[in-house]
Amino acid sequence: MKRFEDKVTIVTGSAAGIGKASAERIASEGGRVVCTDIQTEAVMATAKEIRDAGGEALALACDVSDPSDVAKTIEATVSEYGKIDNLCNIAGILHFDNTLDLELEKWNRILKVNLTGTFLMCQAALPHLLDGGGSIVNMASTAGLAGHPWTAAYSASKGGVLALTSTLAVEYGKKGVRANSVCPGSVKTAMHDQFVLPEGADAKLLERIMPLDTFRGPEVVAALVAFLASDDAAHINGEKIRVDGGTLA
Repeated sequence: MKRFEDKVTIVTGSAAGIGKASAERIASEGGRVVCTDIQTEAVMATAKEIRDAGGEALALACDVSDPSDVAKTIEATVSEYGKIDNLCNIAGILHFDNTLDLELEKWNRILKVNLTGTFLMCQAALPHLLDGGGSIVNMASTAGLAGHPWTAAYSASKGGVLALTSTLAVEYGKKGVRANSVCPGSVKTAMHDQFVLPEGADAKLLERIMPLDTFRGPEVVAALVAFLASDDAAHINGEKIRVDGGTLA
């Protein structure tokens, strides 16, 4: 498929995991991908791998929680390619802790990256998306749809992403911009590999966040990201779609 020919897509968090898989998937379908991440060397490696595979990619260092970095990313993208067709907000951080032990600094940092960072990227990209019509795909989580243990800040941030996405869909749908959320669960990434059961936690609560079949790689989420960003999803706006192996079925 070449669903992204002549399309310019920004993918945040593309140094690894779902972000990297999404950038690679979109590039494989002919898209020009702007790979951004706070991990400079890793995001440059992602872009190089895409180019080595015959795709087109630009790597930019960006902390999505920093308005200055966000502005520079948008400016550099438009300077290089002249437009923005799609924005995929995948950058995010996760921390597991008992809510009673969660430090305010960690709470603020998680919301700043996951929620405020998504807002800043959307706000900065919207004038360009409105210029020609486009798509926003925001990475939420099953943790924003139902109770997940030990993820108070993460769950709150992803619930905020869901609400923000719905607002954008309604506010800009008539103006040609679609906004949808993807809610992964039970996906094998480096972020989830960091999981350590908090002290005194009830291990039985893990059953609430287990898939019916098995954990899968980030490529299963990337496939949905690419679909929602493409014209195949032209009539899908304001949706929140789970990719969780039936965890919340």
